[in-house]
Amino acid sequence: MKKFLLILFLLFFTLSFIFPMMLYKWYTSRIEPPQNKVPASLVVEYSDGTPLYTPKTVWIDFEDIPNLVKDSIVASEDKRFYQHSGVDLIGIARSFFVILTTDSIQGGSTITQQLARTLYLTTERTWKRKIKEALIALWLEQNYSKNEILELYINFVYLGNGVYGFPAAAKYYFNKTLEQLKPVEVAMLTATLRSPEHANPLEELNADFTKTVLRKMMNEGVITNAEYENALETLSSEHARNVNIAGNMFDQDLFWMVVVELKELGFELGDLRNGFRVRTTIDKNMQTLLNKNIDKTKMAGLIIEHTTGRIRAAYGLGITSGRRQVGSVIKPMYYYLAFMGGWNKNDILEDKPITIGTWSPQNFDKEFWQEVTLENALIYSRNVPSVNLFMALGQSKVKNFLKNTLMVDGYYPNDATLALGTLETSLVDVAKGFEPIFNGGIVIRPRIIEYVKDRNGVIYYSYKPEILNVVKPPKDFEARTPVEASVLTMQLMEKVVTMGTGKSANIPGRKIYGKTGTAEKNAWFVGGDGKYLFLLVKDGKDLTGGRDVAPVWREIAKNTEIGYIPISLPVSKKMPSTEKKQVEEETVLQPLSPVDEESISIPDESISQTTEKADTEEDIFNRVRSKSITSDELLNVLKTMDSDKQREVLSRINEIDPDLASQVYTKLLGGGEF
Repeated sequence: MKKFLLILFLLFFTLSFIFPMMLYKWYTSRIEPPQNKVPASLVVEYSDGTPLYTPKTVWIDFEDIPNLVKDSIVASEDKRFYQHSGVDLIGIARSFFVILTTDSIQGGSTITQQLARTLYLTTERTWKRKIKEALIALWLEQNYSKNEILELYINFVYLGNGVYGFPAAAKYYFNKTLEQLKPVEVAMLTATLRSPEHANPLEELNADFTKTVLRKMMNEGVITNAEYENALETLSSEHARNVNIAGNMFDQDLFWMVVVELKELGFELGDLRNGFRVRTTIDKNMQTLLNKNIDKTKMAGLIIEHTTGRIRAAYGLGITSGRRQVGSVIKPMYYYLAFMGGWNKNDILEDKPITIGTWSPQNFDKEFWQEVTLENALIYSRNVPSVNLFMALGQSKVKNFLKNTLMVDGYYPNDATLALGTLETSLVDVAKGFEPIFNGGIVIRPRIIEYVKDRNGVIYYSYKPEILNVVKPPKDFEARTPVEASVLTMQLMEKVVTMGTGKSANIPGRKIYGKTGTAEKNAWFVGGDGKYLFLLVKDGKDLTGGRDVAPVWREIAKNTEIGYIPISLPVSKKMPSTEKKQVEEETVLQPLSPVDEESISIPDESISQTTEKADTEEDIFNRVRSKSITSDELLNVLKTMDSDKQREVLSRINEIDPDLASQVYTKLLGGGEF
């Protein structure tokens, strides 16, 4: 009998003490530190570092958490928090009793257990999970102080709508910091713990749970009777139910532009949610201007730096992938080609009725001027003369120039209506078509991401201009360089704004270059200066770019620096001419901003001996192919050349090594040499 009792005692001792200890040691030996389990979120920022949208996980140190928040949580969720060792036996007994009498799983989890569930487990309501939860809770209590556990809980507990932690929830639901919350708002967040998706402050069920929390807060002395009564009155009022989440709203289209570009750069969104920080190129002030002045259901706007490709603001539909007919904003793109081909501003174009196949193009005013100069044809956006120019250049050549030189993607019609902008494309692609006109011949890929860092500050991607193409005059269009053609085109676009169809965009005291566009279902204005391109489009019928879009463009632009930054396109003082088309005296170009032409012909003394030996362009290109020349050496070589030659050489380098070309181009921009 004694032997039996001894065996029974040893069995009881093993089951009661040794086995649980072994289970605890075995299970907890594999637990990661809670800091590694933080449900962090991808942070997206404006160019100045401020949040583009509120991240859904925000950390606040324990000493900075208001006592009202701490005490409310303890009073409501676990009033014996500072007495138990992670598992509340009284709570477990109550839970066990409910299970036996109702066949349902009842809560009874301590704050520590809830933290264990949030960081390590699922929400399945089973005894297996309860055992794991208890083991992890005991481990947390063994390794962290009560204040550290409460700090982790307040920062990481789930509060609905993808929001983790009270600091982020305060911002998300009330647009406030924790310090700014009133007792009723703290109670509303605490009540959310009961059912985060169904009882958060945006749901009606929250009110009933909040009353329970407020009563517990009063009973535990967290708030006074007067504060309790006042909170109940506030809760029942319409004002308290109007939860302010306006400060958390963000432009989803803009956010997904970031996501798409991240994927293009090789990032997976799921990985980036682990605390990565994405700094965008978006200027907060410019973005705010677009947000406030544009109805995104009817309009879309894009502001971009044409020398770097940085997108500074984007709002509305169809920024990167939409398709709208571009109307007459297409005209400067092939006028640019015409100037490279030797056409002059004073050349005469016919403005008489014509028919091409079954199509008879009309001017907007339904009138014909008989003859018009090329200059006035663009300034006043005359359709018929522009079609005549388009046909003289060659339909296939213009189409090829737009697609393969200016890199404008989209749906192209297979007829001459292309001359009047039946091309359907996105705002980003229209911007690509204008970039080389404004910067002298470089097509840069528009980008919205400045850099990507992980939570430790390690940089995974950093922006640099990506050259898509360097404009080279097509065969039979080599009378002028791209830079010279840019200056001529810009001179006309300046007059579009000062005296032509774009007068409504004119801002006194500023120099703006622009073009209107009108299509069947939308209207455009594209304008810019020495740094920015600002594209604005409005959808609808019976619209015109000059009447319906240019005034809105002006109201937005006048609150920016657009128009103050001069164009700087240095060209030779003596323009080339051809036998077919003699350049008129008034079209001989001077630099739009002063350039010391002698200085660009003097070799830089810092050129290395190795570079000096590469005394022919072919030597340079061979060294690029063999990767035996650095970007700094190339930079020094390019500094000895004028602007046109720089673009010519850079074009060849870009064909051989696009990455090296981007590095050199970035350095040229940084030094103001380009």
